[in-house]
Amino acid sequence: MDYSWPTRGAPDDGVVAIDAQGRIDYLNAAAAALFGYVPEALLGQLLEILIPEPQAAVHARLRRAFAAGKVPLAIGRMRAVRGRRRDGTEIALHVILKRDADTGRVFAFLHPLERPGRGRIESREAGEDPLTGLPDRRALRSDLDAVLTRADPTQPQVCLLFVEIDPFAGNRAAVDPAHHEALMRSCADRLERLETEAVTLYRSGEDGFVFLMVQEAGAAIPGPQLTRVMTALRAPFEIGGQPLHLEFGIGHACAPEHGAHAGELIANAALALAASKAAFNRPTGYDESLRNRVEHRHRLLRDLRAAVERREFELFYQPQVDLASGQIVALEALLRWRHPEWGLLLPGAFMEVLSASELSLAVGDWVLREACTQVAIWNRHRKAPLTVAVNVFPRQFDRDILPAAITRALAESGLPPRLLEIEITENIVIDPAAQSTEVFEALTATGVALVLDDFGTGYASLTCLARHPVQKLKIDKSFVAGLDTGPGYRAILKSLQALAGTLGLGTVVEGVETEETAALMRDFGFEVGQGFFWSRPLEREDCARALGLVGQGADAWV
Repeated sequence: MDYSWPTRGAPDDGVVAIDAQGRIDYLNAAAAALFGYVPEALLGQLLEILIPEPQAAVHARLRRAFAAGKVPLAIGRMRAVRGRRRDGTEIALHVILKRDADTGRVFAFLHPLERPGRGRIESREAGEDPLTGLPDRRALRSDLDAVLTRADPTQPQVCLLFVEIDPFAGNRAAVDPAHHEALMRSCADRLERLETEAVTLYRSGEDGFVFLMVQEAGAAIPGPQLTRVMTALRAPFEIGGQPLHLEFGIGHACAPEHGAHAGELIANAALALAASKAAFNRPTGYDESLRNRVEHRHRLLRDLRAAVERREFELFYQPQVDLASGQIVALEALLRWRHPEWGLLLPGAFMEVLSASELSLAVGDWVLREACTQVAIWNRHRKAPLTVAVNVFPRQFDRDILPAAITRALAESGLPPRLLEIEITENIVIDPAAQSTEVFEALTATGVALVLDDFGTGYASLTCLARHPVQKLKIDKSFVAGLDTGPGYRAILKSLQALAGTLGLGTVVEGVETEETAALMRDFGFEVGQGFFWSRPLEREDCARALGLVGQGADAWV
């Protein structure tokens, strides 16, 4: 058996071996010096000789219970403890235990946190989480380095299992620091019980934990441990007098398949955790596609930065038609990216990355100015002015950002505020950081119309409608697409139109692709339709032709 579990390698580090009866049967010179003895004076003594009172009596009871098989031993886990020197003084130590399954001997690897008479020294390679007492991420990196160095590189014996608690899973721990700390301590206590000789627990970040598993070749990892972790965390917690049911993500990666080095394995397990959270907390193992997606996102972000500088974005316009007259009454401005290598890209190819980046502020500001300017130009050549609908990014939805951007765009273009509609999706409104009420008040003051986009698809659509001053509902195209599947969608569409009518709100119904559907939406009472029946999104020049403006002067469409 290899007893070289990471000790720290410094001359101050000590090693003590204890037999099955709890007596010291080996120690090195460094260990003897730490406690102020010569080695021979400690051989044959019970380990409690090195433990301060009253902890020594407690330790003796735990040692006897362990020998009887009644309690587990914290094997492979770094702990901060106090030791008793020969002169009665105490010394702070980090200790890691390793057990020989064949003989029952336990090896204690000791690293001093202070030198006798010279005060405290810092741990050079590892640390301890002050809240839970668990070893922290530095300790994980140090221990993983050592384990991977010793491990047979041809066998997948080492696995990391990352766990991250969702603090916003409907519990008060999200907003109360005291409750959050209590929750993390409770999680640590439960997860710590899952430690074995082959499994060590670490704290990682504010809401995370990591298991380091070292097992024999051919063992099923992380299967059994994954099940135990999920069982432990799914049982309700009681924090602040209330039961809490947690949501949590789990990602795992194993060496050498997913990384032969500590940094690589940690990074890939973290990628798996991120994928788990994106998949509604379904446990996820690392695979190469996760790395490929990350690399693609990095490429996209880099190219998006260049696209802003090189002005590669364009606006297409999709007509919105009055269902009674068949006349175009409005246009929705839709973003496109003319990538130098990949060609014209629809939003689905880049919008997720762009929305998460601060670049969305610059792009969103450009969309507002470009759309208002173009429609104002077209309106100079029309008897009935067009309204333009513009979607906003989540980062724009800020009382200090969006109202000012709208005001600038209207002033520069000369477009009247009543001809600009701001489309806002439910996911933006319900963001707890968005301060929605204040933003809506500031937007209302600009005089533009506010449209609740994709209405009916979210779980809080009615709540958004009740709380915020919107003027129009945009009915999601999924309801129109479902008309052929049964009578349910007809009933839903009728009820949505009835709701809008009762509240005095305008409506736009998306996804109209046939004349029959257009007639049906008109019969239901919807006012405006949008869809391929009338037109796909059009480039600027094609939109000018559709509006009948070509030939009325170059400024009618450029």
